[in-house]
Parts: sequence; C-alpha cells; structure tokens
Amino acid sequence: MSNTPNNDYDEDEEYLSQSTGQQPGLTQTQYLNQAKEEVDKQAYRMKRSLDKGNLDDALKYAASMLNELRTSNLSPKNYYILYMQVFDHLRHLELYFREEHDIRGRKMQELYELVQHTGNIVPRLYLLVTVGSVYIQTKEAPAKEILKDLVEMCKGVQHPTRGLFLRNYLSQLTKDKLPDTGSEYESVGGGNVNDSIAYVLQNFHEMVFLFSRLKNEGPVKERAKREKERLDLRILIATNLVRLSQLDGISLELYKNEVLPKVLQIIIRSNDQMAQQYLMESLIQVFPDDFHIATLSQILAACHELQTDVDLKTIYIALMDRLANYARQYPEGIPQLTEKAKQDDSNTQQVSQNIIDIFISYIERISIKRMEIADILSVQISLMSLALQTYPEKVNYVNDVITFCSEQLKTTNDISSNQTLIRLIKRLLLTPIEIYKNILTILDLESFGEVLSLLAFEDRRYVALELCQCGIKYRTVISTWEEVGKLFELIRPLLKDEEDMVERDDEEFEEEQNTVARLIHLFYNEDTDVMFKVLATARKQFGQGGVKRIQYTLSPLVFAYLSLAKRIHNSADKEEKAIQEEKVFQYVIEILDVLANQQSSMALRLYLQSAICADQCKLETLVYELLSQAFMLYEEEDSKIQLDFLILIINTMRQLKNIGEENYDTLSTKTCQYSAKLLRKPDQCKAACMCSNLFWPMPEDSKLQNASKALECLQWSLKIVKACMPDQQIPLFVEILNLYLYQFHTENEKVTADYLNGLIDLINSNIDNVDEEVQENEAVTIPIKIFYKNTINYIRYLKRQQAEKYADVMNL
Repeated sequence: MSNTPNNDYDEDEEYLSQSTGQQPGLTQTQYLNQAKEEVDKQAYRMKRSLDKGNLDDALKYAASMLNELRTSNLSPKNYYILYMQVFDHLRHLELYFREEHDIRGRKMQELYELVQHTGNIVPRLYLLVTVGSVYIQTKEAPAKEILKDLVEMCKGVQHPTRGLFLRNYLSQLTKDKLPDTGSEYESVGGGNVNDSIAYVLQNFHEMVFLFSRLKNEGPVKERAKREKERLDLRILIATNLVRLSQLDGISLELYKNEVLPKVLQIIIRSNDQMAQQYLMESLIQVFPDDFHIATLSQILAACHELQTDVDLKTIYIALMDRLANYARQYPEGIPQLTEKAKQDDSNTQQVSQNIIDIFISYIERISIKRMEIADILSVQISLMSLALQTYPEKVNYVNDVITFCSEQLKTTNDISSNQTLIRLIKRLLLTPIEIYKNILTILDLESFGEVLSLLAFEDRRYVALELCQCGIKYRTVISTWEEVGKLFELIRPLLKDEEDMVERDDEEFEEEQNTVARLIHLFYNEDTDVMFKVLATARKQFGQGGVKRIQYTLSPLVFAYLSLAKRIHNSADKEEKAIQEEKVFQYVIEILDVLANQQSSMALRLYLQSAICADQCKLETLVYELLSQAFMLYEEEDSKIQLDFLILIINTMRQLKNIGEENYDTLSTKTCQYSAKLLRKPDQCKAACMCSNLFWPMPEDSKLQNASKALECLQWSLKIVKACMPDQQIPLFVEILNLYLYQFHTENEKVTADYLNGLIDLINSNIDNVDEEVQENEAVTIPIKIFYKNTINYIRYLKRQQAEKYADVMNL
C-alpha cells in the first residue's frame, strides 16, 4: 500500500543541532522554549495554508513543525511537553483530511501516497499516521490492511525516544478505529478482533523493544539519569495493554490461549527489569478479574521467568489484593480451578485446585530465595487476606500462613528495632481478627501466640485489646475451660505484669481492665459442672493480676458465680451434678475475702448481693454468714458514708424470703443498733425511721412482720429529732410523716390516724418559724415546703380514694 520501502531507517546521523535550528550548549528549558516557538510558528503557517486550501504548503509547514520532534536534546519529560503541543496542532490537519474526503471528494489513497513524499522519516510517519486514521474512518480500504501498513512503517524510526512517541501517536489515533466484534470496521475483508490483536501486539512488541534499548543509550556514567528518564516513559508501553483490554471481542478462551501467552512472551523476552515490573503490574490492573482467575497459573509461572531483580512481591500482592476485592464484591466465592498434573509419562490426571493452593505452590518457590523477611510477610499477609475473602471456612490456610511466618521470624534478629517488621506482624495478627469476627477461630490458629510473643509489650497489649473487643462486639460465647485458657494466654499483657511492661496512665489502665472484665459475660455452658470449671480457670488467672487489677476483674466474676449458683439450684437434674450451690458460694466467699482487703466498699455491696442470691437458693446458714461479713465491713467504713450502706443493708434484708425468725431477729436488731451509732444526729434519725421497714410490711415472709417494733423505730426517730438543730427538724419531721403514712397505709394496726394528725399539727406549727430563721437561705426552705406540700396533697388524694380508712385523718 505504501510506496516507502520497509527498510527505511531513522536518519540519526543526519540529526544535528543545525537540522532543527537549535543552538548547541543551551539548557533544557531553552531548548524546549525554542522548539515550542518553532512549532507554534510552523503550525500557524500550516493553518493559514489550510484555510486557503493550499494542501502542499500546509504539508510543508506541517513537516517543518514535526521536524522539531527529531531532537535528541530534550529529556523525556520535556519531549512529552513538545509532543503534546504538536499532537494538538495535528488535530487540525486530521480534520482537514476528513473534509477533503467528505466535502471535496478527494480519494484517501491519493492523500496517503502524497504525505509519503515528505523528506525526513519522523515527519513523514506522523503525517502518514494522521492520514491513515482518516483513511480507516472512510472505509475506502480494509482497516486491517491500513493498520498493518502503519505499524510496519513505524519500524523506520529506531531511536528509542522518538520511536516510542511515534508509536504512541499511532496507538492514540487508531484506538477507536480497531476492527472489533460489533464495531463498524468489522466487515467482509475489513478485519476482525484477531487482526486488532495482531496489530496491537506488534506495536506492543516494538515499543517494549525500544524502551529496553533506551537503557543502553549513552555513556555508562549517565545510566542512573537514563533510568530516571525511563520511569517517565514507561507509561507509553502500557497503553497497548489498555487497548487489548478494551477489545470487546476478546473472550476468556481467546485471552487464555492467544493473547496472554503472547503478551507474557514479549514481557519475558524484553529482559528489562523496569519494563517487566511495570508491565506485569499493568497487566494485573487492566484485564478483568475473571480472566486472572482462569489464567492464574500462567501469570504466576511467567513471574518466575522474569529478571531476578524484578520485585515479585509487588506483583503478587497486586494480584492477590485484586482478587480479594473481587471475592468481597461477589461473596458467593471464586470457583474452583482445574489444573493438569502429570501422573506418568503417558497419562494426565485432572486435579482440582483453588486459587490459594496455586498461589501457595508458586510463593513457596520464591519466598526464601528472592525476598527479605519484610517482603515475605507482606506477601503472606496478602495471601491470608485473599484466603479469608475467598474461602473463609478453610481456617487451615490462615493457620498455615501464620505458622510459616512464625518459622521465618524465628530466624530474624532484633525485630523490636525494625518498625516496618513490627507493623507487618501486627497486621498479620489483626487481619484474621477483623475478618473472622470470632475469637474462637483465632484460638484455633496454632502459631498465633508465638508470633504475638515476638512483639514488644505495647504492641502485644494492643493486639490483646483488639482480640477482647472483637469478642465483646460480636458476643462470641466461650464455653470450655480450654478456650478460656487459650484466650487468657493470648491476652496475658492485660492480665498480669510482665518484664517489659510499660506503665500506663490510670484512665487508660481502667479502660483496658474494664474491657477484660466484660469478657466474663461471654462465658457460658449449659452444663453447670463445666461452667464451674470455666469460671475456676478465669478465677485462677485473675488472681495473678495483682492488687491493681483484681478490683476490676473479680467483681463481675462474683456475679458470674452467683448466676451459676441460681442455675444449679433451679436445674431439674441438680442431684446428679458434682458441683452444688455450697461449693459455688465457697468460691464466692474466698473472692470476697480477697476483695475486702483492697476495695471494702465494693466487697460490702457484693456480700449483700450474695446474701440475696444465697437466700434464693435457700441456704440460710450462708445468708447469715454473708450478712455477718457485710456488717463487719460496715463497721470499718467511713462514718460519712455509713448511712448509705445502712440503707443498702435494710433493703437487702427486706428481700429475704427463706431466713428463719431467729436469725432475722438477730440481724434486724443488729441493724437497729447500728442506726443509733451513727455520728450525726440527722443520720441517726433517718436510719431509725428507715429501720421500721425491717418489721413492717414484709410481703415476702409475713412471719417476720412485727408491728410494734416498726412503731418503736418511728417513735425513736421522733425522740432523736429533738436533739437536732432547729433548721434540721422540719425536713426530718416531713420524712418521718411519710414513713408513718406508709405504715398506716400498709395496715400496721399500731400506727393510727392520731399519729398522723399529731405530726401534721407539729409540722404546721413549726414550719413558719423555720421560714423566719432561714428565710435568707431559699435553697433550704423551698425544697422543704415543696416536699411537705406534695405529702399533704397525697394525703388528700388518699382521703378521696379511701374515705372510710382515712376518715379520722384531719381535713387539710
């Protein structure tokens, strides 16, 4: 088709600075500015000639403009700037060629031959490509023939930089004109997708060859500079892979059997580390994921034929991460692959392998030979992420990865000073925690603890906290003592002091210990005997945590034991169980004895809670013992808070259902005595009147009711009020009135309406005096008056609702 011989060559020897009008000794910027000025000048003349319809002059000026691209004085970066400027101007010429055909009826064959008379080969081929793109559009000739001619003609430019940009120009102008399945250029004789593949692959092969040659151009001392320049140019060679990926006619079968083998062959034969590295990464990015799945072995096998200095880690990670994302988007999983494995010399057997098995088989070949320990970890982490996304049910893959990394790390010295390695190890451990969302699965990973132990204390603590928070967030049930033991071994930095530990501030320490304490609520087993062993294992571990930790961890453990005691008591097969409630409470008492020495207030509350539980289990002796221990701790408490604890004791005793009258009488009498020993008189008064609730009413056990003692407590409180300060008396009278009202309302026959009337008269006669004495302190008087007003309103309400019962209560 072309009249230009195929053996045309780049006239490198003709190119001197005078050929483009450039002066020797100029800087890059000066060269670029000079070339840009010349390009703009010649482009202006070209457009003027096109406007006048003078194509011959326009082609002459276009050739002069393109002549600037013959320079060897510009770096690739600056050459690209100049190339883009020329590219924009050539668009005008391309549009003119189209108008010549569509409007003036000129044959494209004539124009195609006309531009070939241009003197220098670089301008000639740029013009030929420009005409050729329009030639394909007009369909005057088969697209495949024109494409074949253009890609062959471009062989005439063998200078690496000029050749790369020329072929890039060819690729850019023909990208939308390739004969493809369903395209307008696919017709009888016009070509098909196979012709497009052949064209793109040929252009790809030539560009890779030119890119590799660029490495050896110039003196050896400037090799580093050239490598930097090649980094700027490498994107040009990957555009051909993009063109291939955009062809709709490439089926999976065609890609697997025709396209990929040829692409890999070109990459391998380049023998250029930079080209191989970039093209393999580009190959992974541009083609679909399902193509990679079907051709995984081909890609990985090709990786082993690359130059030894190619960073296989980056390639493997890019491929695995890509497939992991694919699996994440399509949770149904990646299908099994079938590989051929030789059975003997004559027979082959189909062996089913999934993508993880394939990756493992290839990674094992390169890990030790071609990778540092950090690279090995990076690859293994990506492999693990892929396994977690594609086959989450196959825990053995993750286990194998962690075991392999553990073995590699054992041979590595001074891990603590290598921050990159530490970051990778933490990622190796945290990835399965994040994906599985189940700490029991983590406990099944055999080497997880070994790898964790290689980290410094702070990093071990961080991973341990993540493990705890995972269990709490997803409420994973831990049902055996073996699981508890494994878990506590992994979170050991949170449970006890270690040699390399770092002190934390109190707030941070409290937060982490509360997290550990919450783990106890995850322990559960239907078998109460097994559950007892689970809690015993936890108790043993918590007991080693030291004074500072047990105040956080023992309290929830007590509640777990109390819950277990109630389960044993209520179980139908209680008699068949080895562990009875008494044994459980024995452990509870031991824990509370330890806790009492460190945090007496918490221990007192837990004694009271345990007493209620023991009563529910009908263990009267234990109830008495637990309350006696609570009384002992109460006596040691600060007098300022004794009233609060005395109220707790009273409330606890009111909930008892199964205690004998004798024991209850002893305990209630002791409680009343405590009320008289309070330091402040108002506190004595409040406690005395509250003690009335110990005797009336007792809805849980009517045998414990004693109306006379309830009245005695109320009358005793009235006597104490007289010893209080005047400003304290009225609030106390109002409180006592409410308790008298409660006793009267709950049918205490000893409390009559006369007591209510007397108290009301007493308050009414004294409340005005209080106003005069403390009239400047509204914060005191207003709450008192509101409290009393609400009480009176409630009495009025009761008189309306139960007129007969409240008939003797004075009208208010």
